[in-house]
Amino acid sequence: MKKVIKAVEIVVVCVSLVSIVLFAGNQNVGTTSCMFKVLLTPKVVSLGGAYSTFTDADSLSINPAGVSLATSKEISFAYTKWLVDTSYGYLSFVFPTKIGGFGIAVNYFTAGDMDEYDTSGNPTNKTFTANGVLTSLVYSRKLNEKISVGIAGKFYSETIDDRSASSPSADIGGIIVLNEKIKLGLSAQNLFGSIKFIEQEDKLPFMLKVGGSYKVIDNLVSAIDVNLPVDNNVSVSLGVEYNIEFSDFVIPIRAGYNTSTDALIGFSLGFGFGYKDTIVINLAWTPSISELNQHILTAGVSFKF
Repeated sequence: MKKVIKAVEIVVVCVSLVSIVLFAGNQNVGTTSCMFKVLLTPKVVSLGGAYSTFTDADSLSINPAGVSLATSKEISFAYTKWLVDTSYGYLSFVFPTKIGGFGIAVNYFTAGDMDEYDTSGNPTNKTFTANGVLTSLVYSRKLNEKISVGIAGKFYSETIDDRSASSPSADIGGIIVLNEKIKLGLSAQNLFGSIKFIEQEDKLPFMLKVGGSYKVIDNLVSAIDVNLPVDNNVSVSLGVEYNIEFSDFVIPIRAGYNTSTDALIGFSLGFGFGYKDTIVINLAWTPSISELNQHILTAGVSFKF
């Protein structure tokens, strides 16, 4: 029991440190798992999280309504080597049908090996780890030519050393296509659920996202999301994507900014390389977090068929 209590304490400190670094200056930061506070794919990261109106396999964890607007089957995979020894992965599959769009997404994180200490603060010369898996099943359909709605059933499980906890949850969302240039998006994430280890229980972090996108020209799209979490201050995500096309190839260039982080840390950049609208390799970069002197690189690949 002492080992488990210490493990919980260490992980809570780690998560709190991450939250302080990422959301510095905000007064309402929660201590729920950082899996729900991290942008997981290079397209989402490079656009600063302004993704509520996008409609591909990366949109499953942002707005489930986007699946109904997908025009082909798509598989997406992404990997992030995050802070210290923490890493994240994302795998999703979208398939449109006559009765609507379906999708499945699996997110995971692992904290790597951490030194174990007893309740007196002495090392035990052992290590433990923490990891989590979030699985989402999504269904979305068009109500008419302009309005789409979607729902995601979710199941989250987390393990710390030899103890585990889990919780169901759900997301809902909608997209309105005003015209060929403007889309509006709305999603509510983590409608219910909580994770409890021993005596400590944390609710899954509910967040409401309201956003829009504007097609400036055929190859240029700008986007904005306003994020309203219950355990943090309101933040804004801004993003822009420009596609350079030549022959059968496309090179998307992306940039974004998220106000939930301090100063230049909020900026993000990304680019990709695609062939015949079939396969796209994407990369995203975010600046060094000064307290840890660590840049973050996210890589991903998607296939349409």
